[in-house]
Amino acid sequence: MIDKKIKICFVLSHLPQGGAERQTINLIKGLKASDYEITLLLYANTEIFYREVFELPIKIIVNQTQKANKVIRNLKNAFFLRKVLKDSDFDILHTLLYHNGFWVRILAPRKYKDRIIYSIRNTVDAIPWSSRLAEKILVKKSIVVTNSQKVLEQYIDIVGERHRFRVSNIYNGIETARFLCDEPPGISGKTIIGTVGRQTALKNQIQILQAVNIISKTKPVHFFLIGDKTQGRSVDNERFVRDHQLSEIVTLLDSQHDIETYYRKFNIFVLSSLNESCPNVLFEAMLSKCLCIVSEGANADKFISDGLNGLVYDGSLPMLVSKLNVALELISGNKHHPMVNAGFDYAFQNFSTDSMMMKYNRLYNSIVHKTDIDG
Repeated sequence: MIDKKIKICFVLSHLPQGGAERQTINLIKGLKASDYEITLLLYANTEIFYREVFELPIKIIVNQTQKANKVIRNLKNAFFLRKVLKDSDFDILHTLLYHNGFWVRILAPRKYKDRIIYSIRNTVDAIPWSSRLAEKILVKKSIVVTNSQKVLEQYIDIVGERHRFRVSNIYNGIETARFLCDEPPGISGKTIIGTVGRQTALKNQIQILQAVNIISKTKPVHFFLIGDKTQGRSVDNERFVRDHQLSEIVTLLDSQHDIETYYRKFNIFVLSSLNESCPNVLFEAMLSKCLCIVSEGANADKFISDGLNGLVYDGSLPMLVSKLNVALELISGNKHHPMVNAGFDYAFQNFSTDSMMMKYNRLYNSIVHKTDIDG
């Protein structure tokens, strides 16, 4: 008897550029069409940044939203999501990010109990009491996947030890072939500093701008800030550049489809986030042989060991300036190669798409065949 394909539906509000969305695409691309019947459901918006999904052997369901005020629009999105899930019979629903996890678990019919995977992308220790209460209730309807051990333990603290069997950790998988680089970027006049990520308060890119403003007084540098400009803090970033007359040494860009070409320009990559779980951009930069500087908040599972495969700072502006000066001195003295190579090896060995897919395949099969879930 031939096993039937597993019918899996990935559920997101929309598909902008971002780590969760990139992970979803990597998951879809990694699943064998001979084993899975794949659907991508976008329940709240028609935005699709990753146009490559149209070339994949999957079914795409998009909510053709109409203009309305926020309350009416959210209600229509909820009705749309509920109807699609009710009328369909998927074996597994897989969703990522808190707002998606909340709505999918609230609106999914009872038939999907223990067949919903909710992947957490960020640290959860500081979420509000209302979200904590929601997780204590909704965890019973889902299997939860974190992408760092630190976040796994944070989540268990919220929902209780009795739910540990529902929670597992799977690190993100990066398209290693896309970002591999043989040599660190060369130096031609100015040292190139870069960061990639949505322009939000959480990403804290304004701190890098402040550091670049200080460093540029004595050292020739150019800074690239690349990320979604619709998230609210791009205006603040642009104002800082304008007010401090940095336009000649700072380039602010929206999301870029060919982001790997920018990584190859960066001599130094800075991740300044207040917190992160498993940041794709960090490993993409390491694979691209950038010298990486990361805040303690973005270094959840000690991905970077200070001085060994990159540099870590305590989250403060003075220490970021200090670490940038260390990185600039290493590069100017051509002494950064051991640290860069160690970062490359670490990312390549621990964050491949193949490793992630092996673990998710095992999880999907355990749900369908009820081998690990105790009910």
